[in-house]
Amino acid sequence: MNARALLAAACLVVASNVVADDPRSVSPYAATPDSVVEAMLKLAAVGPRDYVIDLGSGDGRLVIAAAKQHGARGLGVDIDAKLVDLAKRFAARDGVADRAQFVVQDLFETDVRPATVVTIYLLPTIMDRVGRKLRAELTPSTRIVVHDFPLPGWPVDRVTSFDVPEKRDYTFNERATLYLYTVPPR
Repeated sequence: MNARALLAAACLVVASNVVADDPRSVSPYAATPDSVVEAMLKLAAVGPRDYVIDLGSGDGRLVIAAAKQHGARGLGVDIDAKLVDLAKRFAARDGVADRAQFVVQDLFETDVRPATVVTIYLLPTIMDRVGRKLRAELTPSTRIVVHDFPLPGWPVDRVTSFDVPEKRDYTFNERATLYLYTVPPR
């Protein structure tokens, strides 16, 4: 079995053992392909004035790209200490450790209020709860970009889908669908 097949099998095992109240099981780690990272940042129109918070940041590639390619600052939040350590090493390697921070934390304990952009790639079983948190805490006009699993009950500003062949290895689907939301006025 090759490495990609092993990753796909591991993701399926983790996904089948999801417990909604266990923060470690919000989503199995799956590296977001670079084409999806760039599309998410483009869809949110991320720029130098933005503060991006990535909930479930994994290896940090989204926050690092926001800092390195778009001049933004950001915070990556993940429950897995090994992934956070990896993200910190990648940020240092790429020269953006001063603008791309990473913390080990339950996303539901994270203060998202400073964000101008929030990015998310989590399992659909948790998205309703995430949406409630964001609606309660984010400032109106904050942009949210979600990969594949929409926020239930939120009006979508824009949806885009495109082929990403490397996703087939762990999702068995070559399409990526991105949803852009703007936090409405209170």
